[in-house]
Amino acid sequence: MISLFFAGIFLVCLVWELYFGRHWYRNMEVCLHFVQDYVYAGGQAQLEERIGNRKKLLLPVLEVAFHIRRELVFSDYENTNVSDYTYKRDIFALLGNQRITRTLTVDCTKRGYYRLEKADLTTYSMLFRKRFSREWPVDTELYVYAKRVDVSDILVVCERLMGNVQCAKRLSEDPFAYASIREYTVTDPMKAINWKASAKTGDLMVNTFESTLMEKVMIYVDMEDKGILKYGYLTEESISVAATLASQLVARGMEVGIRVNVEAAEQGQTTRNGRRKKGRAGDTASAAVPETVYLEPAGGRKQASGIERMLAKRGTEEKTVAFSSILTAPEEDAVNIIISKNVAENREAIEAFLGQERQGIWIIPVPRGEEATEKVPDHIRTVRREVERS
Repeated sequence: MISLFFAGIFLVCLVWELYFGRHWYRNMEVCLHFVQDYVYAGGQAQLEERIGNRKKLLLPVLEVAFHIRRELVFSDYENTNVSDYTYKRDIFALLGNQRITRTLTVDCTKRGYYRLEKADLTTYSMLFRKRFSREWPVDTELYVYAKRVDVSDILVVCERLMGNVQCAKRLSEDPFAYASIREYTVTDPMKAINWKASAKTGDLMVNTFESTLMEKVMIYVDMEDKGILKYGYLTEESISVAATLASQLVARGMEVGIRVNVEAAEQGQTTRNGRRKKGRAGDTASAAVPETVYLEPAGGRKQASGIERMLAKRGTEEKTVAFSSILTAPEEDAVNIIISKNVAENREAIEAFLGQERQGIWIIPVPRGEEATEKVPDHIRTVRREVERS
């Protein structure tokens, strides 16, 4: 009898393990979701961890493990291991038809694009005799934008340059962009008279219109780091300056575009007009020149967000091209802002690009306390930015 009793227990446990192994992951809900779409470098984000068991079968132990780049640091170090990645493992106990939600705080230490695509689920049978694992797809992303920096000195120079460009722009008006009404002068054409407003005031009044061209700015960012000694902190400063300038200029109603001397993720992804180049078969001349990241000038919050996200994705380890190769085909009627720390290598190219008449400014990030060793032509407006060594 005793042997039959133990045999029955063994059979029940075996059947239960088979059943549990086939059904433990069914009707499961595993969701990892960044609460914010973006944060700025140095800020914090929240990662929501939602685990649900939509069946009657209980799960006494459920481990949820995932990993992400080490630049994201969890404030709660419990069940966290940091090596080449940050590994996080949380343990849950789920009854039937139960959902548990946790919110993890993450310190975002570095600019970048972070994405979670999978999590590993692990559970155990009764008495922990057998281990069951399964990979679970998740999909969430977080943009860590470049940190904000003070660019007030650069904006002052930009406003002066804008004044020169605006003089030429106001020579033509956009008949569809109404601005205001003013009194008639002898130089105004008859078609500009607003007869209704003239009848109300008793004097001839004319319509005025905005310029056909908006203020336009083109930013060129140099991410090339030549030589044995690397100056990644100067490159990060260049990106921060570009992102902050773009955001503030767009907020002032300007059109802003940007070009970076790193190769596009896909050949043909970005070109001068933002469209894929179509070359003929055997056209090796165009294929020899790699396409670089480029966003044509535009205004609005969508453009500012696009620039921020593009810069967040650009890594210092990406393949760069010569900065001189992107200083071609300048935007018409645009103020050019060049951000490059490589003075000796790019001085001649920048001088040729800006010339004597083209409006532009050269921003040069340098280590704090370092004196200028390379002379910049007098006709080029320059702004030196000292950056703390790191």
